[in-house]
Amino acid sequence: MKCVVPALAVLLVAGALGADRHKLDIDPESEDGILLQRIQQEPLPERKLAFLEKFVDQYPKAASLAWVYEQLLPIYVVAKQWDKVLATAQNLLALDPADLDSASAALQAAEAQKDPELIRKYAIVSWDAASKAVLAQKPTDPDDVSEWTKRIEFANQALVYSEYVLASQATLEPNSQRKMELIQAVEQRNPQSKFLAAVKRNIQVRDEANPVKAFGMAERGLAREPNNEDYLMRIATHYMSREEDLSKVLTYSLRVLEVMEKKGQPEGVTAEDWQKKKIRYLGGANWMVGVVYGKQARYGLSDRYLRAALDQIQDDIQLLAAAYFYLGYDNYALAGQLRDKGRAMEAAKFSKLCLAIDGPFQPLAQKNLEALRNDFNVE
Repeated sequence: MKCVVPALAVLLVAGALGADRHKLDIDPESEDGILLQRIQQEPLPERKLAFLEKFVDQYPKAASLAWVYEQLLPIYVVAKQWDKVLATAQNLLALDPADLDSASAALQAAEAQKDPELIRKYAIVSWDAASKAVLAQKPTDPDDVSEWTKRIEFANQALVYSEYVLASQATLEPNSQRKMELIQAVEQRNPQSKFLAAVKRNIQVRDEANPVKAFGMAERGLAREPNNEDYLMRIATHYMSREEDLSKVLTYSLRVLEVMEKKGQPEGVTAEDWQKKKIRYLGGANWMVGVVYGKQARYGLSDRYLRAALDQIQDDIQLLAAAYFYLGYDNYALAGQLRDKGRAMEAAKFSKLCLAIDGPFQPLAQKNLEALRNDFNVE
């Protein structure tokens, strides 16, 4: 999935973690207060780190513990001590679940450790925290605007990055049920996600090699997205390929036609790709509807939908052969019903086109031509 995403690591180090978000409560006469004063006054980074870690070990319930964690987190990020980054971020999130800086740091640590479960967990935590952070009201004090602007910028980029990570995990997930859960997590937060569109294109390619799993995913997905053309098409072709429950083929194929006629170009999909998809889906759906109607002896409807499919299925020789055969038979039957020799001539035309394509429909088209000669004296 090739997309431009923000460099969160740079933001985490360069300023988003720099501001004190938690209060420092110092009692200068207490032992922990004395240590906090030494932390504030210590100029050497190594000694300051030692004092901070000492505070965490000795005063795990102190009122200023969150402030200490907040000082430790960027130090660990810069040092790429990912175990400590994760532990510190988790401690901060336990105190404040909406802490975007901690959620983003936890996500960065999870990615560095290549832990899929943690990546997915903190991508969601980061996304949800960022969604709240971007709603922060602009301060009335001009002196606070610069810090607010930086925080909003960080929140927006964290939002995009979290979305990208979660969508990427959906692409990589081999388990179909978990893949759908990840896709659903993205869709719930941003139904128009440009990253999700790329994921679905990748999944569609992979599904071609495993149609049974693809069918199950489509059935589950359709319960949430009744107008999803990919799910509708997958289910229709599943039943069509098995020539079972043709009423379902009709239901889903007709629904594909309805959705594709109304749907506009999705975000993240080029106009060229969308046009190609429309042609492919409209052609396939019209073809399935026409063939099913032909099998049901509803010849007029079969003729109408198959004619609509012809221009859209020229690149698929097997679909084209079947369409020509059924159009030949449809028009032969209609010629008899309507006493219309023009229909018989149409039947002969389509039957000859079918006869010119190698495949299982050739002998059937030949029989149709023989019947046309006998019944209507049409060559």
